[in-house]
Amino acid sequence: MVVKSNKSLFGIFLILILALSYAFLSTKLFLGLSILLIGGFFVLYDIKIGLCGLALAYPFLPDMVNLLAFLVLGFLIFVRKIIYDKEDFKVTKFGLPLFLFFIYSLINTLTSVNIMGSIRDLALNTAGLFFVFAMVNSLEKKEDLNVFVSLLLVGALLAGLVGIRQIFTGVTMRPEWTDVENSQNIAVRVYSVFTNPNIFAEYLVLMIPLGVGLMWQTKNMKKKFAFLFALGVLFLALLMTMSRGGWLGIFCAALVFILVVDKRLLLLGIPAFILLILFLPDSILNRFLSIGSSVDSSILYRLKMYGITFQVIRDNFINGVGFGYIPFKQTFESYIRTMPIYHAHNTFLEIFAEGGLIGITIFLGLVISLIKNAYAYLCKSSDKYIKYLGAGALASIFGILANGMTEHILYMPRIIFSFWILVGIILSLIRIEIKNGGEVSNDILRKETIIPLRENDESI
Repeated sequence: MVVKSNKSLFGIFLILILALSYAFLSTKLFLGLSILLIGGFFVLYDIKIGLCGLALAYPFLPDMVNLLAFLVLGFLIFVRKIIYDKEDFKVTKFGLPLFLFFIYSLINTLTSVNIMGSIRDLALNTAGLFFVFAMVNSLEKKEDLNVFVSLLLVGALLAGLVGIRQIFTGVTMRPEWTDVENSQNIAVRVYSVFTNPNIFAEYLVLMIPLGVGLMWQTKNMKKKFAFLFALGVLFLALLMTMSRGGWLGIFCAALVFILVVDKRLLLLGIPAFILLILFLPDSILNRFLSIGSSVDSSILYRLKMYGITFQVIRDNFINGVGFGYIPFKQTFESYIRTMPIYHAHNTFLEIFAEGGLIGITIFLGLVISLIKNAYAYLCKSSDKYIKYLGAGALASIFGILANGMTEHILYMPRIIFSFWILVGIILSLIRIEIKNGGEVSNDILRKETIIPLRENDESI
């Protein structure tokens, strides 16, 4: 926080900077700088405004603006907590997997076959970790987190509406998006603001279960219908991405949510799934039935890619080729020059190739920790809001990991940020549950091992 006089001085300074920027910078840079500076003003007033504003806006902002915003928010909350609030920090069992992931990514960057190439992914994931830190240390009440998640879903709805619009206006179809011989009836694959339908599908797989969790917990019928409308838009957009990996992801997410919330819903889910298939357009149904096809060119291309990736893993088994897609791309193309690729189209193979046995172990440890703690603290909570939003978040994890069997989910900046936002939601919910005195939380909390950095703080 700042006093009024300081706010006034900052406001005058902000206007001067914007005026000079408008005179000397391009329109794109001016808009990006304007968003950062205006956002900075609100962050100084209340950092939760910055967090919630970015949750709404990040799908539509340039990657560089997002990177700076995510880094700055995390840095500001760290400085405020340490210097201004004089609070103390410790690394608990919740934060330890994140800390290990950061250390791994830093070392894997320094030992990379292309250090400068690895710095790109190091910066993006560090920004995501900073944002998790900012979320957990700022969104300390259910009301705060509810506003954050609601605005996150409003942003998703806007992106979904852009995708729906593309169904009617049409988009340019790139040859690599479909198997020309076996998918001739596909007229459009929507991608909204994400440049690629598969990337848009990944984003939707992350967002839809969160929306289902919020819809499930509310007893207000008007809100339920509003959520149903929004989820209908997002689901239709997901269908029209024609992403088989996205469909697989949302199916797994739905299954996990049902198993956690009420297994009896499986009895309704089976006939609903059959009815959905009966009424699907031929283009979508044929695309769905092509999963596992032995003649689909994109599947055959992936299988060949996986085989070469296994060779990369075998030759760099312990510590991999280096953090990020650029070292992998460089190494992969030294094995075959006629197959230019950006990543392995499989998150687990990609991370194994990039980080070796060490990297994949740390990543799986992080994922298992999230799943275990989300289930123990959130899905078992007596608080309906925490339970159902937690179930949605847990379903998102399983959904995006299933999607990660056909795509590398930690490749594009906005999906990297979306993944870390999901992590932040889970850890924020866990902290709120602990503060509310959840029975499971307290039993585990008394037994946990804590590595103190400074004393007397509950930060995750």
